[in-house]
Amino acid sequence: MGTLAYFAALPVGWMFLRWIWDRPQRGVLLVAALVPFNGLLLIAPEWMRVDGWKEGLLLLTLAVAAFVPHRDNQPRPALPWWPIAAALLVFGVSSAFLTAGKLGLFGIKITFFYLLVVPLILYLRPFTSRDRDVLVTIMMIESVGIALFGLAQQAIGADGLAQMGYEHNVTIRFAGGLLRSFGTFNQPFPFAFYLVMVLLVGGSVALAAPGRARNRAFLFCTPILVAGVAASVVRAAIVGLVVGALVLAVVRYREHLKALLIGTGVLVLIAGGAASSSARSSLLSSDSLAAREMGWRVVTRTVGSHPFGDGLGSTGAAKAAQLVAELGPMAENLPYATGEVQIYGRPYQPDNYYVKLLIELGPVGVWLFVAIMVVIYLLSMRTARTVSGNDSALALGVGASVLACAVASVASSYFEIFPSDFYFWLLAAVVGCIATQHNSADGEPVVARSFVREQVS
Repeated sequence: MGTLAYFAALPVGWMFLRWIWDRPQRGVLLVAALVPFNGLLLIAPEWMRVDGWKEGLLLLTLAVAAFVPHRDNQPRPALPWWPIAAALLVFGVSSAFLTAGKLGLFGIKITFFYLLVVPLILYLRPFTSRDRDVLVTIMMIESVGIALFGLAQQAIGADGLAQMGYEHNVTIRFAGGLLRSFGTFNQPFPFAFYLVMVLLVGGSVALAAPGRARNRAFLFCTPILVAGVAASVVRAAIVGLVVGALVLAVVRYREHLKALLIGTGVLVLIAGGAASSSARSSLLSSDSLAAREMGWRVVTRTVGSHPFGDGLGSTGAAKAAQLVAELGPMAENLPYATGEVQIYGRPYQPDNYYVKLLIELGPVGVWLFVAIMVVIYLLSMRTARTVSGNDSALALGVGASVLACAVASVASSYFEIFPSDFYFWLLAAVVGCIATQHNSADGEPVVARSFVREQVS
């Protein structure tokens, strides 16, 4: 984007600053509303492609939250996982600079930016119950439109999508001859993971108060979102959705468990009948998993000689960015790595976030990250039990979503896939806001004031 276009964007930045001056929470909500459409910049006019717009908006929001005085007396959110995250942050940043120098900033940004910035904004300016309700509404409304666009891509076809400006083998991908829908994202993976997150969080809130018009409309549209996940042909997302839905059904919505099992079976039958034989074989094939396991075995054999890893950013997207910075266009001609980190080879992508951390930060890094996820999950489930109303359902949905993320990370680099990482840390901080705002001074839980009646489990 040219310098002139950046200058033209300054008035927009000024308007944004004025808008968030009194309530920085608006900045987070705006970013949450816009990030699902970031992939549309691939086909947008050149003057609209502002690199780093989301990071810029969040940093500006953080500056306002930190330095502009406010009369907000909301209690600070509970972030019991933050000491562990701080230890991971110090360990990872040190590792990145020791192994890659200035280029380690790529790995630091990809791994820690949203973990650090988003919870810090909500710590300084916590979400109120109204903010949380607006966030859920944004997710519900946008997800339906995004899923519909993803399903429409099956009718548009690969050639039509290419004419729109999308690239083959980058955004346009196939599974056994079946086009993989990607919605408004840049690939099928963030599309599928986003829909799974909304289905679990929004579904939990909607089931708790089905009489509310917004929730009733969302429940009516859930088959569209489920079909969108299926059209992405992302197996990690499908498994994560089933696991998360079972958590919701077993913990609270037991009367829906039978419907869930029947619906899953019907979906499998419909998807199996609609897909071609080659697509079915691709979806059910173990070849991909076998290839990944071969690389994972190579990695585990090297752990003993690299107990603290090869350095943050030595694999995946961060290493790819480093190679482009070092080699320029030559990086595209490098061979692919097949199990070990290669110098002057395309970085190994393990398609397993735990293995990725094992390569980069060793067993210590894996333990710290898993501990963070466990603490967030336990906080979410405890909060769902100790509060009531919409917030209880929201916390339960976040807990189910965390477990779905943990499962999906076994077969994907989940936390390198934007905006999955943004939404994960946002929802983790939102649960912290719920936990403290529903506690009285003596520590006893109090019932939330809600304009809808909670469903009794």
